[in-house]
Amino acid sequence: TLENEHKAAGAVFREYGGWLRPAHYGGQFGITDWQTAIQAEALRARQVVGILDGSPLGKIEVMGPQASALMDFNSYQTLSTLKPGRIRYGFMLTEAGVIYDDGVVSKVSDDHYIVSCSSGHVQGVHMRLEEWRQDQFDPGQVYIHNSTPQWATLTATGPASRELVGKLGLGIDLSDNALPHMAFADAVFDGAACRVARVSFTGDRSYEVSVPQSKAPALFQAMREVAGRLDGCLLGSEALLLLRAEKGYIIAGKDTDGTTMPQDLGITGPRDKRQNEFVGKRSLFTENAMREGRLQAVGLSVENGKEVLPTGAHVIDTQNGRHRSAGFVTSSYWSPNLDRPIALALVENGLSRLGEEVGLYHLGKSMAARISPVCAFDPEGTRLNG
Repeated sequence: TLENEHKAAGAVFREYGGWLRPAHYGGQFGITDWQTAIQAEALRARQVVGILDGSPLGKIEVMGPQASALMDFNSYQTLSTLKPGRIRYGFMLTEAGVIYDDGVVSKVSDDHYIVSCSSGHVQGVHMRLEEWRQDQFDPGQVYIHNSTPQWATLTATGPASRELVGKLGLGIDLSDNALPHMAFADAVFDGAACRVARVSFTGDRSYEVSVPQSKAPALFQAMREVAGRLDGCLLGSEALLLLRAEKGYIIAGKDTDGTTMPQDLGITGPRDKRQNEFVGKRSLFTENAMREGRLQAVGLSVENGKEVLPTGAHVIDTQNGRHRSAGFVTSSYWSPNLDRPIALALVENGLSRLGEEVGLYHLGKSMAARISPVCAFDPEGTRLNG
């Protein structure tokens, strides 16, 4: 929908999850080097505000009297306990208990939910929901509709995001009491229905504004004009990937592999407390799921001034002079906001090894890092919730 607008803004496109999306907008800073452009966008978004086109993210609607039951059955987290107007982060698991996708779910009412899954998993999530709808539920009592192509979503993220969205004339209260983190509200933009969701994939205060596709160009222009007055910027997918890594937010399939379960991310509450059945539950209690030596998600800290760790570098375990792989780097960046390298990794027993120094090896080169929590930026969540 916004391809022409992105091109006019100087976007360089790359493929992400089956979609051509803006990777960066170097021209807005007069920068030709793509790596420098990404760093500049990530820095400006943290300092002021950035605008991201999140339209490819899934918007799958689940409706009907059995909607709550279907959602609970297909989610690691319980969703029926949400209040209308609230949002919850969660996982969809395979029957093997492995994380298939992560995302947020908005509860419109007891019989209406909106699943926002990753852009590369829209068809897969839709298919899984439809499969279980027909297999476990009364097809006449619950319906699934993929409305992803019908809506455009533009996100404002950063300290000035509320100010930016407040100048769009949406007619809603954006105060923290009225719209806290993980809540949404219905609004109107340019005479059309609009939904504003306060969710974040950067770790900063953020607002997702969704409008019908026909209103996308007008919304894009309005947000750009306000951002320009605030000295904000457009934010490409590469800078977004950097920002979410600073906060320790995973990407399913990048920071997880085909064996990763929720407990490997340190998220065990639903496994231990939920009494009702959900897809993958039994597999979370198998011998393999509970064994020692599982690959677990952690951060890797490198001393300031050291090189960025290569993605794919192996964490090395040495015993009796023999080396073996004990994990690998899944995401790695130079953080302009922290002024040091950051990395995420899957490491054997990583969650119980925080603070431990480990060796890494990649293409004939040895390196060192220290195992750390996944969140490197604003661990207290002040910028996100305040």
